[in-house]
Amino acid sequence: MTTEISNQPTGQTRSSYIEILVISLLLTAAFHFLPADHPMGIAFAIFVLALSLGMVLVASLGQKPLNSWSYIFLLPALISSVAGALYSSRVVQDLAFVISLLSLIFFAFWLTIPKIDFSKVREFWPWMLVKETIWPLGSLTHVVSKMKGDRRLGGVAIGTILALPFLLLFAIAFSSADQLFAKSFSNIFQNADLGVYVSKTIRDLIVAIFFLASGTTMLTRLVDGRKPAEPKEGPTTLNQTVFVTFLALINILFLVFVGFQFAYFFGGQSYLAAQGITYASYARQGFFQLLFVAGVVFGMAWVIYWLTNMRQRWTKILSLALIIQTGIIIVSALKRLLLYIDAYGLTLSRWWAAFCIILIGLTLLMVAVVALKQIAYAPAAKFAFLGVLIVTSLMLLVPSEKMIARYNIDRFLSGEDFLANKKSSLDFGYLSSLSSDAASERVRLANAEWPADPTQDLYAWQTSQSSYIGQLKNAKESLKFHLSKIGLGASLSDYWALSALDSLK
Repeated sequence: MTTEISNQPTGQTRSSYIEILVISLLLTAAFHFLPADHPMGIAFAIFVLALSLGMVLVASLGQKPLNSWSYIFLLPALISSVAGALYSSRVVQDLAFVISLLSLIFFAFWLTIPKIDFSKVREFWPWMLVKETIWPLGSLTHVVSKMKGDRRLGGVAIGTILALPFLLLFAIAFSSADQLFAKSFSNIFQNADLGVYVSKTIRDLIVAIFFLASGTTMLTRLVDGRKPAEPKEGPTTLNQTVFVTFLALINILFLVFVGFQFAYFFGGQSYLAAQGITYASYARQGFFQLLFVAGVVFGMAWVIYWLTNMRQRWTKILSLALIIQTGIIIVSALKRLLLYIDAYGLTLSRWWAAFCIILIGLTLLMVAVVALKQIAYAPAAKFAFLGVLIVTSLMLLVPSEKMIARYNIDRFLSGEDFLANKKSSLDFGYLSSLSSDAASERVRLANAEWPADPTQDLYAWQTSQSSYIGQLKNAKESLKFHLSKIGLGASLSDYWALSALDSLK
């Protein structure tokens, strides 16, 4: 006796598809009212939380064991979205979006991969993750085929489509029959541009389909037990002479350059002056080039580690030598940056450049440690990836623009530049270009007593301060208008800025 396998979905599967549809519609509504028109700020943080909850609910429909370790990917997503809700800095907002999106993609994928120990995961980014993230719509074909053989599930879809024109017809009839209903209904479309409504409806429909497809992909991946293909080993059979020759030549050039850095470290300003080079120009022309070099070495080190696992003695020795020399270059670059900041003040680009080069240095240090301990590439890459995500998201919680403004303003108010008979390093134009995060410091500057500028007479200096205060008052009115337009798209920093601007003398 043979048992025929039915192609029709079970009652549990059918209800799961309906629940995914409901979750997708709720998430689409959250998208419409929160980040659709104003994609950052408080609205984005709430949406990330809703999206995370929706993913957990979809995964629970599979009624199978989940990878609890995948929840670690929620940490950078939630931290970044909170930072985006706190601060209005453009850099923070953009990084919060990228980190949150990346983290949620990895969370959705690994949460619904058949249960696997964290230690057995060879890599976080298999091709299956990329393919099913970019094009999850293939799972909808599976659902449609199920609908054809299931009257209830297909009936829900067909009934919904048939009901749409009647819903509109009855809404018009009820509006004619009841003035209160008509008033409420007309308020929805009052002063509306039909083209805008149509475009938003199409946008929301696309979002809903994407959420439905992604949720279905998560569920079917879990229920069907689909696993990513095992990654191939790096081509370690390559002739090691290639790596040794390559690394040896790079090390020779680095060794020569490091020699010049030591001359700079120990010779200082007098050595540079003897060469006809000013300290400021030396710092200005060097830092970003050295940051680029450190980034390239970072990429080279990881590729060589992936290809060889640092198993061959001379490959390991020369790689470590390159990392050590890059460490010296990083120290030199940071010293140049400090000189540049001392001469011209602190800016947002210099702040984040310093963070990047320090992060590169720490990652290279990790490569050196795991190479010495002979740890394989796969676990090292996993921890490095998670570490960079979490550290960068934590960095977003630091009020960078406020600290930048405080540093420059404290230096200005101390009169340090004027005492040294120098022009003030405080750039009022740049200070005004900072976001609401720096508003409290800008107000502090306006309310403080400014030191005398020997390059201007007293009247001109007082006029400059009055003009600065006037700019802040105008900024207050602009901020009020901005908040009235974007609502939850604003950050808490915008509201704190409004409160700080109220304290202007």
